[in-house]
Formats: sequence, structure tokens, C-alpha cells
Amino acid sequence: MDQLALGAVTMTHGKAGLAAGTTTTITIANTIDFSIKGKAYQKAAASNAATPTTDRQTGAAFTALAASRACIFAVCLDSDGTIRVYQGPIVTLDASDNYSVAPEPPGIKDTDCPIGAIVAKNISTGSAWTFGSSNWTATGMSDTFVDLATMPDRPFTS
Repeated sequence: MDQLALGAVTMTHGKAGLAAGTTTTITIANTIDFSIKGKAYQKAAASNAATPTTDRQTGAAFTALAASRACIFAVCLDSDGTIRVYQGPIVTLDASDNYSVAPEPPGIKDTDCPIGAIVAKNISTGSAWTFGSSNWTATGMSDTFVDLATMPDRPFTS
């Protein structure tokens, strides 16, 4: 096998079992092995772990999703096993609360490994919702949790 062609891989080596915790927390149901640029790490399962309140990419607070808006949040781990979250571009839903265009995944730093994503959709009956501080079960919110091996290179809704 040509090792140079493969390169240093950043990926999750199993299913994290990503899920909503209580209120604003997040759960990683399984111990997860992952690698960042070819170096191996492990994160123990974490029930009701605190979610970040700032975007890892910008360092600023997450942008609230107004009613009829959606986006993807990438859930990542750094080499210390700290949960890091990135917010993708916000898209508008149509009058029937369907995607006008599927949301794009956010770009992530090469120091973090994506373990999952959350497709957050706030329908027309919802109120402003902010990752890390608003409840998962807020009126109008739909949160689809997706386990990832790597970050998909195209938009997705589930």
C-alpha cells in the first residue's frame, strides 16, 4: 500500500452514539477511538456532557436560529477529548418548512476530529434557538443527530 497516497487520516473509528442529553447537554453513548492527522486518541462515553456556547471556528457565541431557519452543527473532539462544536451556514426554510436548499456542513480546523453532526431545523412556529443555551425540545425545533466517520463534503439534511 502506498502510505504517501493515503496521507495522515483524521476520522472516527466507530459510532459515537451522539444524542441529545437533558436540556442543553450532549451525550456520547460509546467510547470512541479517533485519529487526528494519523495520531490515535480515545474518548470515553460521556452522558449529559456540557455543550460549548461558542463556535470553535470564530470564538464567538453561536448565531441563533430564527424561525424558518436551519443549519448543521459539527460535533468534534480535540486531542484532549474536549468537545468542540462548529456552526455551518444558516439556510432558509420555505413556507411549508421544507429546505429551500440543504444546509452545508461547516469547515473545521485540522486539529479537531468530527464525530458527528446535528442538523438543527427551526420551523415557522419556533422561537429563536441558540446552540448550547436553548433546550433541545424547544417548540418548533427538530434536531437530527448523525454519527460521522469524517465530515461529508456536501450538504445534507439527515
